Amino acid sequence: MSLEIETVFRSRAHSRSRLLSAFRVLAAELRRYYRRRATAKALSHLNSQELRDIGLVRTETGYRELHHDRVGADYWN
Repeated sequence: MSLEIETVFRSRAHSRSRLLSAFRVLAAELRRYYRRRATAKALSHLNSQELRDIGLVRTETGYRELHHDRVGADYWN
């Protein structure tokens, strides 16, 4: 096989490889998006007490972790 043909085949294979890599990244990002969306939907159905039971509090922008050392004594009552 000539060097020119071999170079063309390598170039095409490299292009396909980059395209497949881009599709894999896109698919991974879509999976992450749908997982986050499902989690947000599930959390939206919980009330404040249920959120506290799993260590979260609802904020204006979403949810944040509830730190036990920052909570008043009435948390455990």
